[in-house]
Amino acid sequence: MSHLFVDFFTGIWAIYKTIAAVPIAQAGFITGISGLVGELLQIVFGYFSDRGHRKLILMIGLVLSSTIIWMTFVENIYGLFFILLALMIGSSAFHPAATGIASSLSHDRKGQSILFFSFGGAIGFGISQLTFTQILHTFNCHAYILLLPVMGVFLVLFLHPFPLVASGRKPLTLQSFCAPFYKYRKELILLYLSQVFYQGLRSTLFFLFPDIFLLKGYHSWICMGGGHLCFVAGSFLTMVPAGYLSDRYGQKSILLITVFATIVLFYAFLMLDALPLSLTLILLICLGAFFGIINPLVISWGNYLIPESPSTVSALLMGFAWCVGNLGPAVAGLLISCFSDNAYIHTLLLMGFLLIAVFFLILRMPGRVYSSILER
Repeated sequence: MSHLFVDFFTGIWAIYKTIAAVPIAQAGFITGISGLVGELLQIVFGYFSDRGHRKLILMIGLVLSSTIIWMTFVENIYGLFFILLALMIGSSAFHPAATGIASSLSHDRKGQSILFFSFGGAIGFGISQLTFTQILHTFNCHAYILLLPVMGVFLVLFLHPFPLVASGRKPLTLQSFCAPFYKYRKELILLYLSQVFYQGLRSTLFFLFPDIFLLKGYHSWICMGGGHLCFVAGSFLTMVPAGYLSDRYGQKSILLITVFATIVLFYAFLMLDALPLSLTLILLICLGAFFGIINPLVISWGNYLIPESPSTVSALLMGFAWCVGNLGPAVAGLLISCFSDNAYIHTLLLMGFLLIAVFFLILRMPGRVYSSILER
């Protein structure tokens, strides 16, 4: 439930900036910079999560993420920036701690555990825009009613006895921090770059989704969060099967198939004219089914490599990668100003080459399989 709410909060900015008519260049800039600064801290939160502080960091992440609720009271770009910064810091605190807990639940089924954990976040992220726009309509353009369920989840986290991990009394040294990563440095570099390129396109795509839908003349339901929901719903259908298949056949083969299918569907979505509603929904679901599972598959691969530090490796492949990848909207804002016709479409067509780069990075990964199922 906590993951559902954190990812719910990360999903509402894209639609709110369209509703509030925030200039696209300014919106892209504050999104990119807040993402860079906030997510950069994820590796720090991940380290201390692995040293016995997961519960505290988890609760801090939930509280900071919920500050996005108050953005409807802010009327200037500077206030929006600081609210987005708090959201990004909260996300960077929550994810490595929560991923570490999910990874530690099963030694032999890490892929399934992390994909199931991601499933909860995907639900929150998927329903975020439709729910948020409805709440704005019902509660006079404000969303403070969301504080009630957030306080309930916070209370559950506070009272729930999480499994104990290392106490964290050893001194923080560069050697102890880097030692677990040295052995698999080549694989981690390739996975890290894959995450940077993937997140760069992902953050841009979600940032521009409402504007793309409006530009293509889609139904208002799609523009105001329905399209976003269908895209994320696609990942609902594939996360658990993808976790099983990656544990059974290895992450590399599943990722290569997933990324290739994503490339084909991504360019089909951009290049096809407005389709009938039913076909549009099917296309968005299929695109989301492949696009949405790349991140958790890469994270689970990293956890197979270094099982003793799940929060830290997750922070490396999420926080350190996302902080750079979150500059995608800032880059997109600049690119949009360079095009005169169909600027949003041309920008995404150009940035789609990031997915092709991801395919070749995964192709260079060693072909070993890290699933303990196959080692039996």
